[in-house]
Amino acid sequence: MNLRRASLGAAFIALLSVGAIAASAQSTPTEKVVFAAWNIRNYLLDPPQRDGGRATPAKTEQAAEAVVDVIVQIAPDILGLCEMGSRRDLADFQQRLKKRGLIFPYATWVAGEDKERHLALLSRFPIAETQHVTNALVREHAPKQHVQRGFLDCTIAVRPDFSLRVLGTHLKSRRVVVEFDQAEFRRKESLLLRHHVEAILEKNPETPLLVFGDFNDVKNSPAVAGLLGRAGTKTSLSLVPLQDRRGESWTYHWAATDEYSRVDYVMVGNALRPLIDRRASRIPSSVNWSKASDHRPLVVTLRLPRVAP
Repeated sequence: MNLRRASLGAAFIALLSVGAIAASAQSTPTEKVVFAAWNIRNYLLDPPQRDGGRATPAKTEQAAEAVVDVIVQIAPDILGLCEMGSRRDLADFQQRLKKRGLIFPYATWVAGEDKERHLALLSRFPIAETQHVTNALVREHAPKQHVQRGFLDCTIAVRPDFSLRVLGTHLKSRRVVVEFDQAEFRRKESLLLRHHVEAILEKNPETPLLVFGDFNDVKNSPAVAGLLGRAGTKTSLSLVPLQDRRGESWTYHWAATDEYSRVDYVMVGNALRPLIDRRASRIPSSVNWSKASDHRPLVVTLRLPRVAP
């Protein structure tokens, strides 16, 4: 196990070096960016043990390779992830993608109160800055509770004249718990993220801002609708409408009840909205998605302004 961890760590550093070389060698300005977001369902290759409870099962080899198959088919430039495991699991994932010809030299990972499932992001472009939120309080009185998976916040230097600010979230699941109201907990997590969005856009309304995540709730819920803000204001967000080739927009299949619902979303700020290529944005209909996860991925394509010669 120690040798495996060491080799994965070395591979992670090697990927960073490869990325620096690839970025410097890029000769033509980027005009299209493919962003994908996906809850890859417990990508835990070596799950931590819980005291007095059952650990989350490890991701099977078949499921891990199915995740890779779907991502390779999409071939995104930037990939936002929910339910990534440890940093070692992220490095393993990068290695699997690299073996299939998809190299993401840059990565970021968010530590949260949930010690198993994490937000993460992989990118072909340099990550210029990270400002992850990991200690936001949902409940201030005892027992104190923080946003369970934190909020991912990074700025990606797509090209010298264009940087993309990406926020990621994975709100509380709909699993009922006795300690608190799970729907209210999601609403409070979403409100904290809303405050974060407002702080960014109040400071600079022209920020190209994209928000992705598993909201574990429907479109008209307080957790989702509340994050969008008031339409027409400088801090409002817009949902990117996405469908599969059959015109369906569900993203999650709950096997216990055979229920299909939309709980995963990509939202954009006013400055980014005109750059969305609606025809090239979609919910992929890969045959392997159900082997990989209980969620389907989302794909949003950006068309950047042409660079004058």
